[in-house]
Amino acid sequence: MIIIWILIAILIFCLIVIIHELWHFLAARFFDVKVEEFWIWIPPFAKKLFTDKKGTTFTLNWLPLWWFVRLKWEKWDLNNSALTPLLKIEGDKKDKFIDKSYFAKTIILLWGVFMNFLLAWIIFSVLFFVWVKPIWINSQIQTDLDIKIIPNLEQALKSWLLEKKEWILLFPIKNSIAEKSWIKQWDILLKINNKDFSSPEKIIEYILKKSWKEVILNLNTKDIKIIVWSNWKIWSYLSDNLVINKDFEYKYWVIDSIKYWFLETYNQSLLTIKWVNILWKNIFNPEKTEDREEAIKNMKWPIWIIDLVANSISSWLIFLAILTAIISINLGVFNLLPIPALDWWRLLLITISTFLKKIFWENINTQFFENYMHILFFIVLIALSLIIWYNDVINIINR
Repeated sequence: MIIIWILIAILIFCLIVIIHELWHFLAARFFDVKVEEFWIWIPPFAKKLFTDKKGTTFTLNWLPLWWFVRLKWEKWDLNNSALTPLLKIEGDKKDKFIDKSYFAKTIILLWGVFMNFLLAWIIFSVLFFVWVKPIWINSQIQTDLDIKIIPNLEQALKSWLLEKKEWILLFPIKNSIAEKSWIKQWDILLKINNKDFSSPEKIIEYILKKSWKEVILNLNTKDIKIIVWSNWKIWSYLSDNLVINKDFEYKYWVIDSIKYWFLETYNQSLLTIKWVNILWKNIFNPEKTEDREEAIKNMKWPIWIIDLVANSISSWLIFLAILTAIISINLGVFNLLPIPALDWWRLLLITISTFLKKIFWENINTQFFENYMHILFFIVLIALSLIIWYNDVINIINR
């Protein structure tokens, strides 16, 4: 079942990338820019599929990581070891990307991103109008953003998605004194020494005063005697006894559904940016070595889909719709980051080129510099992909 869900996640991702690149393709066609090639996956080359009436070659490649639309003046000279671009000039034919206005270039570069957000907006507006449940509780990224699909713990409690019941849940650490005392995962702690406690914080406060003393844990299954160590621990994680409200759902009228459609897309985008910022900080400038190790371990896709499926509150059909919207948002946000080879970076170079043209009255070709930056960051992206897939395989084996 895990493999099936991974394949479904990959299929959804591929579909969203196709939509993204297709709208780059259509925008280029609209502004009469020749699309020389439509890559299905990325090289090395596997097979030429066909060439359409306008001269666009559709090519199948071997690495199933991405799709790519190559416009005129973006052609690689594969016979040149330097991989410099061929800048073909065919008379006065104005079908080259560089000949178009700044407005046209901007639309062509950002149209795919726009469609990513539009797809998410449509999905969220329909779901909020019909009905939708959250798919997960965000317990990993601290945020005050009002996100309804993946609320944080405080938001889930406030909206009654989660209901706080009496008593405390125990999760003993593996091979610890708690586990050896036959405390099991999800055991319910009713009392300690026949005293009631309303929160984990109250229990910790009480345990702090019991160093090297014996306490009796009154569980739902039995009473267990345990000695508190000198470091004031009973070697078990504590959690509030929270229960999911299975009847909880969001359902709004048309105006409100459009409102939350916009807010949810906007807040999900900010959450993605925050996650990228945390990941970047923990990998390249961690406060502790453990932060870097944890960040690298958390670079996993599409295994995280399995975690969502396992803990999802929604039905599988709603889950797939929400998953499509979230992946589409993530793809849109990543393409707006100033990373070479992505859309916003290319727009930045076009903006610089346009600005310099205003000064020097001639086109400044940034293609040579851009191509080398693409190669460099392509290697970086492949390395990151290998790390992610390695983490995925290890997680599958450990399951």
